[in-house]
Amino acid sequence: MAHNILKYNQDYAGHCIQGKRNYQEDSFEFGNQENDFLMVLADGMGGHQGGKLASNCTVKAFVEAYYKSSGSVAKRLQQALQQSNEQIQEEVRKQPKLRGMGCTLVGVVIHNEQVEWISVGDSPLWLYSGGKLQRLNLDHSMKSILQAQVKIGRLTVKEAATHPDRNILLSALTGEKISLVDQSPKAVKLYSNDLILLASDGIFTLTDAKIAQVLSQTQPAKKLVLQLLEIVENKNRPTQDNTTAIVTKISNSFAPNKKNRIKSFFQFFKS
Repeated sequence: MAHNILKYNQDYAGHCIQGKRNYQEDSFEFGNQENDFLMVLADGMGGHQGGKLASNCTVKAFVEAYYKSSGSVAKRLQQALQQSNEQIQEEVRKQPKLRGMGCTLVGVVIHNEQVEWISVGDSPLWLYSGGKLQRLNLDHSMKSILQAQVKIGRLTVKEAATHPDRNILLSALTGEKISLVDQSPKAVKLYSNDLILLASDGIFTLTDAKIAQVLSQTQPAKKLVLQLLEIVENKNRPTQDNTTAIVTKISNSFAPNKKNRIKSFFQFFKS
């Protein structure tokens, strides 16, 4: 589902571009209840109708299920993921011609100055902290296997980058049993001036170095999102996929010393 820029105060922003596709299969949603700030992104597959429906219904079901569930953040993320997968199953039941549609998913929660996540597929989640960009979630696609082959010398970097199977997903939400799920083994602490970036795989048009360069700038989240997507568009690749970027910027209002932890992440947004 295409979105206009969404933002939460001045520290959250998300936006989608269509790339060279004639349809949009990315969707994202934000949620903010009970001191849990939730960001969800899905990249659909199944063509114009199926991919769009899969990603849209998934993110909506995920947000609703997360806030209706109880228990720890980790358990609620698991329940929301399961409910999202069941929602796709229900949509296919109602429209059998859409069988085979599905999507990737990344669900991220900021709670008590920490971040936790759950993900399926190849949509990346990064943390930019202390001048370094670190991917947090695993890549459930052939890209990760090809990269491992490069490390042991069985493939060259060029061979891996041009391999015809590099974008094949090893796991996705399709309404069937989920093959692979990545979940944070423990919550990751957040510090003032940290940034969180969620994206669909269209962002891989940019190198990690270029992404880090953009995130290093002292700019509101909205400007960072627009700059990332503008650079993607300016590459003008003939096969450019839909691309979504969501940036979350951690306030330093309560931590003038960048080495200190933020005093209260959500106090800032209530001020």
